[in-house]
Amino acid sequence: MARVIIVYPNSKNFYLVILTSFAILAIATSLVNPTKRIALVTGANKGVGFEIARKLGQEKNTLCIIGCRNEALGRAALSKLKDEGCNVGFVRIDLEERDSIDLAIEDIKDKYGSCDVLINNAAVCFNDPTLYGKVAHTPFEKQADITIRTNFFGTLALTESILPLLEKSPSPRIINIASSAGRLSILPSEERRKDFSSEELQIDELEGYMKEFLANVQDGSHAAKGWPNTGYGVSKVGIIAMSKVWSRENPKIMVNSVDPGYCRTDQNNNQGFIPPERGALTPFLLATLSNDTFFTGLHWYEEQAIDWLYTKRLEQNLSSKK
Repeated sequence: MARVIIVYPNSKNFYLVILTSFAILAIATSLVNPTKRIALVTGANKGVGFEIARKLGQEKNTLCIIGCRNEALGRAALSKLKDEGCNVGFVRIDLEERDSIDLAIEDIKDKYGSCDVLINNAAVCFNDPTLYGKVAHTPFEKQADITIRTNFFGTLALTESILPLLEKSPSPRIINIASSAGRLSILPSEERRKDFSSEELQIDELEGYMKEFLANVQDGSHAAKGWPNTGYGVSKVGIIAMSKVWSRENPKIMVNSVDPGYCRTDQNNNQGFIPPERGALTPFLLATLSNDTFFTGLHWYEEQAIDWLYTKRLEQNLSSKK
């Protein structure tokens, strides 16, 4: 029940009523929206993505939304994380389905109004049957098409769609999970390396390069035209390049790429030597970095910024942030 108190302007009670009203408003606001940070992690039902979601979901005043292509697997991961006490939510996102991306963004907008952290972890990788012995062979033309459409173009579509929600955050971050497979030196052609690392590169040009790779793969000319024989590697070169372009185009958003290392996940038939929880550490630290520290346009490995050729460590590091 509301109460109206009429007081004289010079009454001390007048100021008391004002203060009390603000206190009540603050309490009500905190009850309606107790979460201060909204994070979306794609591909989070297993592996490194799941461990990132676990770490973020354990953070005070953070809600981590796990985005997964398979709804049943996603909800199973959601249930497991909730049982552990994590503050998590779920949206279905398939990077090959534009409608699922739009619906997921609309859901986040309706429920939370904004997004503070986007961690693009979802990706596909076709393993060499001779490497692990249990993976069915897929023709390279098909591998490249699915991999580039999902890892590069799907990530691009999701990120551009969620940018308006990120721009509402006081400290927006984009963290793109990459790989050493995407180091610049996998491109045999010096001209290609210059194209991807150009400080003048724009997103539409980058899209053109990725489409050119696919076209060259389809007609069998990719090797002669300076491309490597790996769709996954080229997709991650594209992700790292895209991170650097976004960091220049969006100076108020902290945009970085991260190599989590050769983690033990089903993507490599559990042959990796790094536990996925270890691979999740650098993305987690970048997501929770204090607002007074601004790292952007960098590529990271084991809490350290490194050059794209993987030849030297840079001065920026997160070791003191653990």
